[in-house]
Parts: sequence; C-alpha cells; structure tokens
Amino acid sequence: MEENNNEKISVSGADLLKDVVADEKAAKTAPKDTEKDKKDKDKKKDKKEKKTKDGKKFNAKKLKHGTMATVFTCVFVALLVLVNVVTTMLFDRYPITIDLTSNKIYSVSNDTEDYVKKVNVDVQVTIFADENTYTNYSSYNKQAVELLKNYCKLNHHITYRFVDIDSHPEIVKEYTDTISQFDMIFETKTKVDGKEISRTRKLGMLDLLTFTDEFEQKLSQSGYSIDTLAQQAGGDLSFLSYYGSYVESSNAEQAFTSALMTVTDPNPVYVTILTGRSELTQLTYFQTLLTANGYNVNTVDITSEDIPADTDVVVIPAPKTDYLEEDIKKVSDFLNNGGNLGKQLLYIASYGQEDTPNLDEFLSEYGLSVGKGVICESDSGKYYNSPCITVASTVSDNFTQDVSTEKPAILSALCRPVNTLFDEQDMVSTDAYLKSSDSAYTANVDISQTTGQVNIGDALVKGQQNYMAVGSKAKFTDDNKTLYSNVIAVGSEGMLSDTYLQYSQYQNSEYFISVINGLTGKTAGITITPKTITGNVFDITQQQKTVLKWTFCLGVPVVVLIVGIIIWARRKNK
Repeated sequence: MEENNNEKISVSGADLLKDVVADEKAAKTAPKDTEKDKKDKDKKKDKKEKKTKDGKKFNAKKLKHGTMATVFTCVFVALLVLVNVVTTMLFDRYPITIDLTSNKIYSVSNDTEDYVKKVNVDVQVTIFADENTYTNYSSYNKQAVELLKNYCKLNHHITYRFVDIDSHPEIVKEYTDTISQFDMIFETKTKVDGKEISRTRKLGMLDLLTFTDEFEQKLSQSGYSIDTLAQQAGGDLSFLSYYGSYVESSNAEQAFTSALMTVTDPNPVYVTILTGRSELTQLTYFQTLLTANGYNVNTVDITSEDIPADTDVVVIPAPKTDYLEEDIKKVSDFLNNGGNLGKQLLYIASYGQEDTPNLDEFLSEYGLSVGKGVICESDSGKYYNSPCITVASTVSDNFTQDVSTEKPAILSALCRPVNTLFDEQDMVSTDAYLKSSDSAYTANVDISQTTGQVNIGDALVKGQQNYMAVGSKAKFTDDNKTLYSNVIAVGSEGMLSDTYLQYSQYQNSEYFISVINGLTGKTAGITITPKTITGNVFDITQQQKTVLKWTFCLGVPVVVLIVGIIIWARRKNK
C-alpha cells in the first residue's frame, strides 16, 4: 500500500515540474514590448480613465437637471389642479354671474340688495317642481331662478331647493298651505318659549308676473279678478295656458323681497282693503307695492265680513255708495281697538262718489271733511297738461323718511279738497300733509263720456287747498305713553292710480309707502319696478355649462400634465 502511494505523488510532481519549465521557455522566446507600445498602452489607459470620469460628471449633471424639471413640472401641475378645485368650490358657493341683458332682468335692485344683506335669520325657499321642468317652462321662470340664486349669493342665510311633488309627497304634507305645481314657499323657523315656530309665505306662478292694464281692466269690467279667474281655470298653470299672452313683465323681485320681509319681519303688518260698496278703484298696483314692501294684504267685504282682529291698516278705496251705519261701526270699532288705539285708516275719496253722509260724519270725528269740486291750479307751472291735473306744492316733513328726494313731487288728478275742521280738540288733532299753491282754487268739472274731455266750471273756493290730511286721536296711558289711531284722508284715487304710482318722475309710490311705514312703525320699504323680458338674452344651456365645467376642472389639468410628462421624458433621454 505504501509503494503505491509514493508512486502517485512522484508522478504528480514530475508533471508540475514540466509545466514550470515550459512556462519559462515560453517567456524567454516571447517578443518583448517596445517602448512605443508601452506609451500607447498608457495613453489608452489614461483616455479610458478620463472618459469614465467625464461620463460620471455628465450623468450627475443630467440627473440634476432632470430632477429639477420633474419637480417643477409636478409642482406646477399640482398648483394648477389646486387652483381649479378651489375656484370650482368658490364658484359653487359664491357663483359669479354677469347680467348682459339690456334691462338687467337677472339682477336685483340696490334697495333689495341692501335689505337682503341685512337678513340675519335662516330662510329656506322651496320650489315645488323638478328643476329642469321649472326653468324650461318659460323665460320668466328662468329669470325667477336666477334672481333667487342672486339672493342666496348675497346672503348665506338664504338657501333654496327644488322638490318634486310626486316624488316627495311627505314634504308637501309638512305645510298647511295648499301646494300646487310650481308654487314656492319662503320659510323661517324660530324658537319661542322652547317651541319651534314656522313662518311661511307661499308664492304662486301668478305672483311672479304682471299682466297688461288692458287685460286687468277687461276682467274688472266683467266682474272678475285674476285670482278668481285662476281658481275657476283650475290653478295658475291652467290660467297661464289660456291667458299667458297677456303677461307684460316679471314681478319676481317684488314677490321674493316681499316674501322675505314677511317671514323675517319680527312684527308683521297686516293691511285689509274693504270692498262691497261699488269702489271706484281696485288699487291694483298699490296692493303690489304694499306686498312688495312686506305687508300682508287681504280684502274684506264690509257688507258681510268683519275686519280681521290682526289688521293694522284698513283702506277704504273710494266707495261710490255710502257706508251703512253697521259698516261705519265696524270701522270705528277697529280704530278704537278696545280703547287701546294703535290702528290706521286710509280713506280715499273720489270726484265720482255719490253723497256719503255717513262717511262724512265719521270723518268729522277725526276733524276732517272732504269738500266739493276738484283742486285746480291757475299757474301753468303747477299743473300737468290740465289745470285739474296738479302737483302738490307743499309736502309735510312728517313720515318722508323713506323718500329718496328732499322735495318729492306728488301728482294728482281731479282731487277733491280735504279740509281740516280744527287743529286740536278733545284729544283729536289734525295736520295737512299735502298742499297746493296759493294760486289754486276748487271748481266743479264736467267730463265728456265720449271724448273724455274735462270742462272746468267757475271757481268755488280760491286759495291754498289740501290734497291730503291726517286726523289723529290720542290717549295717554298710565306709564306716560301716548297711543294714537290715525285717519289719513286722500282727496283722489288718482294719486294712488296704477299709472301715477309707476311714474318715475314723480314720487307718489315712495311717498305713500313712506307714510304708511311711518304710521305703522315698519322698517324702510322698497320700491321695485317690474321687469319686462323681451328679445334674446345672452345665455348658455345646462349641457354647455357642464362641458365648460369639466373642461376647466379636468380637461385643462390633464393636458398640462401630459405635456409636462412629454417634456420631462424628452429631457431625460438627451
């Protein structure tokens, strides 16, 4: 065994020795590198090392610029998306709109804006209809919605919602009012003695519209009003399907502001207009003004109904026939108010009245009487077209707080003189509020039934006359306070006619609202002019609005992001 092992070791060593000898021989016979070859090798080595170093520097620089470009691109895109998101949220909360219509049909008046901004209680407006159905019904509906949005934009306390009657009958049942399609409810909720009290005001489609004078006159002559005819037709929408062509202008702003005043006024004022004695005027626009200024207006037939207990102001609009004794008692009891006074009466006389001895006796208790004839002016600078269409020369400062000018011009036609019987007597005092010039006179007139021409007779009384006067009955309380009930007598229904109240060059509407505001202690009123919607207006459809919204909120940021990625990729590959 030992011999075999030694043999194996010897063979391996011999082989190894042979390999070493072979390597030495090869080394001796191989050609040696020349000096030139050594230099070339050194140059290649140095060039390779330099190229490696330059490559490292270039890669570091490229990486630095690429990183910065990527960071800037990401920051820019992020900022752009953020701006779009924030802008969209702001536009949803505070929509920015531009009214490009000629008469600003989508804008609110300055007076309305001032009032809306002062509202400090939550008001919810519910429109009982599907939004698209409502806005597409007519241009007046669309204008109403845009106005309502402006109200909400002016004050975050005001919100609105659309409720489909068919889909949400449970919401309709929450209200005591009879709700019809397209009706609106203005609502506030307050807590009194721990109980939640809801105050509401319902507006129908007809409340948002004004009809032509000719149409209303024809209805009146036929013994109808728009409300009664609408009831017979089956509702506002049915009425409009027949008589929509007679719509003249939008009454939406008046209606909205009125409803807002009604539900937010802590002390609402109720006005009752008495009918039943062949009244010579309907006071249509005057009622509109009262309603627009937050008064709750209703009518009562004095011959068969009592004056509601919550009435603050009663209006007697030029009855052609005299009141009976029982009618007078209702009015007298209203003013006495159980001895507490605090009530107001507006009595309107007319040249077309018959003799009214009962009414005349009642007025005398307040120191007032309505004279014969009509007031005329001899000075051409004091009348308009005719001597019996005159402008008041003297306006008392009493209760002119809501009139926009220091010297209001009050126009009247065929006005009977309102005389004061005394200055003060038995706790009753009188004061003339509107007077003519000293060159005035009273005269009987004859009006042609065919041509309407007015023929003025001889002068009855010459000198200054009163167009309007106030008789006040006072009572002192135990705590040294004074209570008043007032009777305001106006000599002509012309001063409160629809036409005169709408004249912009005269202040009839402002003046009478101001007087009633002052007597009732109500806040400043608002006089709003109806808006006619005619012609084409600048607008876009809901689909176009949606396209624009997504274009600026999503499309633009995505495009910018793609462009940024392309630029980044191109720079990276350079």
